[in-house]
Amino acid sequence: MQPILNHKATAILLPAVLGLGGAALSVSVFEQYGWSLFLGLPILVSFLSAFSWCFKRQMSFNSAYSISCGSILALGGLIMLFALDGVICLLMALPLAFALALLGTFLGRLVASSIGGAGGNTTASLLLLAFPFLVAFEDATAPEPVIREVTTSVLIDAEIEEVWKMVIAFPEITEAPEGIFRLGIAYPIEATIEGEGVGAIRYCTFSTGSFVEPITVWNKPKHLAFDVTENPPPMKELSLYEDMHAPHLHGHMVSKKGQFRLIERGNKVLLEGTTWYSHSISPEFYWGFVSDAIIHKIHLRVLNHIKRHSEKED
Repeated sequence: MQPILNHKATAILLPAVLGLGGAALSVSVFEQYGWSLFLGLPILVSFLSAFSWCFKRQMSFNSAYSISCGSILALGGLIMLFALDGVICLLMALPLAFALALLGTFLGRLVASSIGGAGGNTTASLLLLAFPFLVAFEDATAPEPVIREVTTSVLIDAEIEEVWKMVIAFPEITEAPEGIFRLGIAYPIEATIEGEGVGAIRYCTFSTGSFVEPITVWNKPKHLAFDVTENPPPMKELSLYEDMHAPHLHGHMVSKKGQFRLIERGNKVLLEGTTWYSHSISPEFYWGFVSDAIIHKIHLRVLNHIKRHSEKED
């Protein structure tokens, strides 16, 4: 008689349900988006899935890996169903989860086929019980959020004074959002300013709200710098529910300050835009790359808009 653990539905759904509990603990209880969530949980779920599928029998790695990936996808569906997160963030996390499932599958298959029985069950249980302690430890030892710097530049064929006018306050960007911006990532629309010089307040309006930017450097027409005192949400999640507010939309990716530098290059102007932002989502090697790429896309939407208006193409 085939053990219940060997059934495909069990091997896919049971680890996914257990993974949902781990995700809820990390996201809803600790509001922690770190190594335990994005590395530990995919490895744990894929381990349990492969262990179940290969329990007391020899199954190919490809077979076990496909079951593990099915469990990862089922976990994503449950996360959306229970409003822990939305489609976009899950899609961004999926490549990392599938890569980590290779390790989880290898370990789960190894334990199931070589240890099996009570020893294998004990190993799987210990790993499952260790996860809450891992989340709690990570929360207690979390470092200060990392500050990242992103600079993007364009070359503009215009007088520096014309470019400066567009930098301090640019008109509405009427071009339809493209690429990631169509999926819910916040995108810039226009910038206005109240006052002039240091102490003036610049408002950069995005699709999710406005950044409030008190001016700290006003070196006309070469250097504009500002702090950021208010941040709108970085995105609007695609979800099964109309009004979903995942914790990562508040305080986990925050713009701190920014600047524009205008450098004359003959009859042209090199316009550089820089953003400094805090980032508290781990692993840094993965999510830092993703968030930097998003910031570059935001910069380019603004800088290219300034370029078009400064060169009077519109």
